Amino acid sequence: MNSLFFSRIPAMDTGTLAKIIQYIQNSYQPPEKTDYGGGFQFAAMINVEQKYCSGPFDNNFLDGENSATVKEQLNKVSLYQGQKLVVAVPMNKGQGGKAVHSERVLLMCGDNNQAVTPVKNLLNKIKDGCSVFYTYNSPCMQFCLNQQRDEDERKREQALKERNEKNRLKGKKIVPIEPAVKKCIVDSLDILTNYRGLKAFVFSRVYDNDIGNTEDEKKRKVALLAAALKTVAEKVPLYKCSGTSCVNCLSGGEIVSQCLSNNP
Repeated sequence: MNSLFFSRIPAMDTGTLAKIIQYIQNSYQPPEKTDYGGGFQFAAMINVEQKYCSGPFDNNFLDGENSATVKEQLNKVSLYQGQKLVVAVPMNKGQGGKAVHSERVLLMCGDNNQAVTPVKNLLNKIKDGCSVFYTYNSPCMQFCLNQQRDEDERKREQALKERNEKNRLKGKKIVPIEPAVKKCIVDSLDILTNYRGLKAFVFSRVYDNDIGNTEDEKKRKVALLAAALKTVAEKVPLYKCSGTSCVNCLSGGEIVSQCLSNNP
């Protein structure tokens, strides 16, 4: 069904897409470096007129989204929301379970006070243009692409609630319950699936923790990553863009090798 849906949408120009991603990186990525010397993790999404993605690159496609303003806002509250662009960096870093990854900030309301997610708010502005969701690192396997973890957490919370109810009826002690927090972004990608214009989900690097060190670990993690990325690609066209080129990650129903490693 998804492939038929995608077939009715004009193709994204991959050369233009590569330049769009370069522009986003150069203009909005925070300057800090990671411990391994790589770029700082951030996620962004644009929603612009379709002409900016299907024809020659026009560097005015995000006119009005000032780089300095965006970075200043990210430094203050980890989230920028403009007319054509939303950008987020991880929230609550180093706070364990309270940490919110940048993809989740945009797709799943990192701030509980928000009635509408930043992505939905942006997509409501142009409903048949060109939308590109970009994350510097691929979404992590531990949380962002882990549907089973969310289900396990839901069951844990439900079981504790049922136990507390039984204890209440018996006059026994009621224990506090840590609420289950949904962290997987896969279901939230439906909003992009249903978007009527050009669309792409893009990353530049495979998240280092999902690659593995030993040969056996690499094989195991590659298989898991391929399956997880396929769930993304079946909802929205998935690309890996590095430098001046982009590769479509799904070919013949499988994730291509270029999207499963950081090898040149």
